[in-house]
Amino acid sequence: MVSGKQVQLTYTARSNKTRGTAQRFTALYGLLTWEPWLIVALEQVLSNTGAKTAGVDGITKEDLKSERNQKALLDKLRDELQTEQYRPQPAKRVYIPKPNGDKRPLGIPTIRDRVVQAAVKNLMEPIFEVNFEDCSYGFRPNRNCWDALAEIGQYIKRPSNYEWVVEGDIQDCFGSIDHKILMNQIRRQIGDKRVLNLIWHLLKAGVMEDLRYYDTEAGTPQGGIVSPLLANIYMHQLDEWAAQHSHRLTERQKGYRRSKGQATLRLTRYADDFTVAVKGTREQAEEIKAEIAEYLETAMRMKLSLEKTRITHRTEGFNFLGITVKYEESRNRKNAEGEGRECVYFVPSPKAIQRYKTKTKELIGPQSNYINPVEVIRAYNRFSRGWANYYKHANSAKAFEALDRWTWWTIYRWLKRRYGLNSRSAVAKFWVKAETPVNSHPTRNDKRLGAWDKEGRLLAIEPLAFTHIVYWKYRGNKIPRIFESVKNDRKLPENPNYEIQPWPEGENPHKKTEYRNARELARRQDGGICQKCGIDASLTGEVHHKDGNSRNNALDNLELLCRKCHKKTSSYGRHKA
Repeated sequence: MVSGKQVQLTYTARSNKTRGTAQRFTALYGLLTWEPWLIVALEQVLSNTGAKTAGVDGITKEDLKSERNQKALLDKLRDELQTEQYRPQPAKRVYIPKPNGDKRPLGIPTIRDRVVQAAVKNLMEPIFEVNFEDCSYGFRPNRNCWDALAEIGQYIKRPSNYEWVVEGDIQDCFGSIDHKILMNQIRRQIGDKRVLNLIWHLLKAGVMEDLRYYDTEAGTPQGGIVSPLLANIYMHQLDEWAAQHSHRLTERQKGYRRSKGQATLRLTRYADDFTVAVKGTREQAEEIKAEIAEYLETAMRMKLSLEKTRITHRTEGFNFLGITVKYEESRNRKNAEGEGRECVYFVPSPKAIQRYKTKTKELIGPQSNYINPVEVIRAYNRFSRGWANYYKHANSAKAFEALDRWTWWTIYRWLKRRYGLNSRSAVAKFWVKAETPVNSHPTRNDKRLGAWDKEGRLLAIEPLAFTHIVYWKYRGNKIPRIFESVKNDRKLPENPNYEIQPWPEGENPHKKTEYRNARELARRQDGGICQKCGIDASLTGEVHHKDGNSRNNALDNLELLCRKCHKKTSSYGRHKA
């Protein structure tokens, strides 16, 4: 039901955008006081690992295990929202280390405030996602870091040939968001005063640090559920600036600009990090950098980080999201003259490699001498697996091999120091033989280091080079938008348990209204999740008949599958329901 309401919001927002009307949503607050809406928000909060961390009230996920406590929390929240007496509590401020040695402030709201923030996010996201520009990738559904990197690679190579790149970074982006400007951005789509007042109270909740209260005059607390969406709404102004300057121009208009000595640009943004690819000269790239800095300062009251914002040529390489992007000759494909075809390479950045080494040294530091070596290796494997899964979409084969050699010698020295061994042969008992299955997988003859747990099972370090490289493809406008393929909830029948009457022989059941209704009901009952592999199939999923009979459209006979699972499961090929 909640997703059905979100579908209605999306279709209304899209129709307003298509007609070019200035119509706003003026009756939204009732959804926030709707019990199913709050139940979904509570489920989202409790399913997050962050629910184990308490806010200023000390309540965690463990305190809300019973349905009785959950119902009491929701009833109290609902009463406060209906009477407009709800006021958020201050967020608990903690600090986490940043790669450059500084500390990043995080605000941890209470569980009750996280539920309200999740409800507000579920309300606002379908409305604003329609208007967000395609160049924005951070904290958005069905988008990730590699979509942003793939777009950059698409524009700096042929035939686009954007040669200069401005690496942009905003100083304290989340902390410098102006509340009044943000509220003006939200008012462009939302006209419900009660919703606006609630968002204003969330922004002004304040923070608690060392038992002292501090007002929040600007910014959104990093760590809040709704903060990434609010940041995207605010940064949408920069996306619109780039769209008006270049993105929405036709190729003919861009050519005319270049003939007049004006450069064209392409902005790619992930949260507060962005790059601007420029087709022109370095001087023109400097002018664009100055224009962006001026626009941020005058219109958005933000400042570019001078130490992180620089201009580089595509052949020099630039860093973005932990990746060094470089345009150079192909290392493998050569023509008859021995010249390589120019292409884009993505490799782990020097800072990313240094962070890997620093984290590995922390895991096997002096404090690890008092920990079972199996637990140390298990902790390293968890870290290295996650690190490799991110960089497996890049040209990381050589980096993986080099880091594997460094890791082998680092852990080798750790074992010698831990057990007081004097020679390499003494460490040989920790080597893994080729015929020994390790971590339930056959191994190569690489003399991996490992240890045995209490049950006699062998656990070895997992080399990064074992990770399969899968290059990420540029998806462009093929990235699915949320709720786009789901029909309007008002078209569904009132009674979800209606009986399907058999149709006469010879008629195509796919053209019947009853069939379409059954299909949409099946999508709703499965919540847009593939029933085989569990991935999100709300946009591209297909409804499968369990018994293979396309005329039997009872709900217990229908299930939603992703296209890959449906192709494997269907007994008669790619039948699309």
